Amino acid sequence: MRPAIFFDLTHTLLEKVNGQYYLYSDALETLKALRERGYRLGVISNLSEEVTVDEVHSFLEECRIASFIDPHLIVLSSEHPENIKKPDKRIFDRALEKSGLVKAENKAIFVTEEHEHILAARSYGWRAILKRNWGECQPEDEDRFGSPKARLELRGQSSGQLCPENVIDRCFRST
Repeated sequence: MRPAIFFDLTHTLLEKVNGQYYLYSDALETLKALRERGYRLGVISNLSEEVTVDEVHSFLEECRIASFIDPHLIVLSSEHPENIKKPDKRIFDRALEKSGLVKAENKAIFVTEEHEHILAARSYGWRAILKRNWGECQPEDEDRFGSPKARLELRGQSSGQLCPENVIDRCFRST
């Protein structure tokens, strides 16, 4: 089974400013590159109880990224009767179930800007990548990449920040 990469939605792929959502300038290019490498792409998102997967898919279409996200890999807190939210293990288990994976080990990665969610995902056996939207990457970040403007420009360059494709490829190769 092909590996699956799940993104947190807000502040990872999209930025919210004054109540409006904006796609990070390099999100399309990043998703396209990962999709071309054969990764299945999904979303894990904490949303209010009334939001449905179909509504999120429509929103992704408006944002021009729905074609990169597998609609079966959209995982929402609102899908669970108790509206469980990240970092609860059950939402990560739901993502594994939807992706057809029994265990996360080296087959599932979660990308987010939330350090608490990174630690939780790792404790559940997931590979997790911290996306820094501001500041410089720190050694304690482990698998990470930097600001949206810098990350794809760094391809092939020596830097403390890594482009996401290189980080993700390394995660799936390492044991």
